[in-house]
Amino acid sequence: MAGIVAPEVLRSLGRDSIALVLLPILALGLHAVCLTQYGFFRDELYYLACASRLDWGYVDHPPFFVALVWAMSKFFGASLVAVRLPLAFASAGTVALTMATARRMGARGWAVWLAGLFPLLSGMFLVLFHLGTMNGIDVFFWAVAAWLLVRIFERPTWPLWISLGVLFGIGLLNKASMAWLMCGLLLGVLVSDRRKLLASPQPYVAAALGIGLWNPHIVWQAHRNWPTTEFLRNAQRLKMVPVPPWEFLAQQAVVMNLAAVPFLAYGAWWALRDKGEGRRWLPFVVVTLGVALFLLLNGRSRVNYLAPAYTFLFPVAAVATQRLFERRRIHPTWALGPVTVVGLSTVPLGLPILPVQMLITVVAATPIQPPTEERGERSPIQGYADMFGWPEMAREAYDAYMLIPEAERPRSVVITKNYGEAAAIERFWPGPKPAPVVSGHNQYFLWGPGDWDGRAAVFVNGPGPELVRYFRDVREVGRTSNRLAVPEEGNAPISLALGLREPVPVFWDRLKRFR
Repeated sequence: MAGIVAPEVLRSLGRDSIALVLLPILALGLHAVCLTQYGFFRDELYYLACASRLDWGYVDHPPFFVALVWAMSKFFGASLVAVRLPLAFASAGTVALTMATARRMGARGWAVWLAGLFPLLSGMFLVLFHLGTMNGIDVFFWAVAAWLLVRIFERPTWPLWISLGVLFGIGLLNKASMAWLMCGLLLGVLVSDRRKLLASPQPYVAAALGIGLWNPHIVWQAHRNWPTTEFLRNAQRLKMVPVPPWEFLAQQAVVMNLAAVPFLAYGAWWALRDKGEGRRWLPFVVVTLGVALFLLLNGRSRVNYLAPAYTFLFPVAAVATQRLFERRRIHPTWALGPVTVVGLSTVPLGLPILPVQMLITVVAATPIQPPTEERGERSPIQGYADMFGWPEMAREAYDAYMLIPEAERPRSVVITKNYGEAAAIERFWPGPKPAPVVSGHNQYFLWGPGDWDGRAAVFVNGPGPELVRYFRDVREVGRTSNRLAVPEEGNAPISLALGLREPVPVFWDRLKRFR
């Protein structure tokens, strides 16, 4: 493989500064060209709905990313650009920080490029940095933490520790999994010679600062009887599919980058076994392995939950690979080549760059299918199904709503099965007035039934046999039709329900679904 790479290309790989500029630009450009492809993902619609109701917390997520979407919407409107552009920049930032961290650890030349290729060409990272959700921001925050930590290991100053504490606080306001990082770092420091850092007040002040910044969200939770704990408990029991440990590890290999796996594994082994340079970076590897062990023991974790912890392993793996190749006199293209080729092959599945019909063909021909993490049917375009069918659903809901006598409409509502349907109908409602949409799912339950008096309601994807008996009359008046959408929503009934037989607050409690 070495012979096919031009000497001038290899010489350019020896210049770290080129990598530090070029690879982040490539990451940004790769995501920018896909920014408005296909349509809104259901969670993106949900975040837009939450952004119109700013608060210090929500049933299924903290407030930071919602606030970011709100700010972006002031410039770009309630658009795909508003929810996805921050993730494109987070991708570029993660690539840059991973390379900078590797460089601080001692990587030089082609190893810096390798460190950047790990997050740039990972199938899982491509997905996380495309969808406008808090997950990609979480990965970026962990990458910032890795960069701060390597500098703290060099020289633990107050500004660096305070910066890490602020990052912890903001990260917790974005996603509670930042607590995994805090626990992983503590464990990593305790089992290494870095434990002397704990003799200083600096780490304790940083932790206190982070928890203090997180406090408004904790207060919000306490005042609402801790809804997120109920959400997590129900999600584990009713929503997530059990995943055996061997299957979880196999999924990691597939969704990361198969060619990168040997180098990541060697990097972890090097830090665990080496008595010299590798041992210096043991805390970084302990973070990754600690989170992995926690997820394995949980048994019902999504494959992407481990993604942020890889930002601590990537730079270690790059340094370890360089030391091995130099010692064994192995040409660097044996690392760069496979990681690049395999990574590029995952781009059509990780990003929506193909025409839809071509995507269907590619998905059908792919021998390894993405894992099933939630219960339910699957679409021929898999995860992209959540980007299709929303405008059509909103039109069907509107047509059914218009069947209600005009005098009764102001106190009637559209009731949906989940937050994605509710947020989509709000966003694509074709009528001149705002959509009176409610749902018992997650945060929509806390927002309540509005002005509904129980006389009439349009049910989208419901009401279901367990709820029909609470109405005097229920009849199907329409049906969605989109073969690319999630199956249960691509052919979902639209029903008109009349004459609620019990008080609205009592019925509303029956709709509660935190999961």
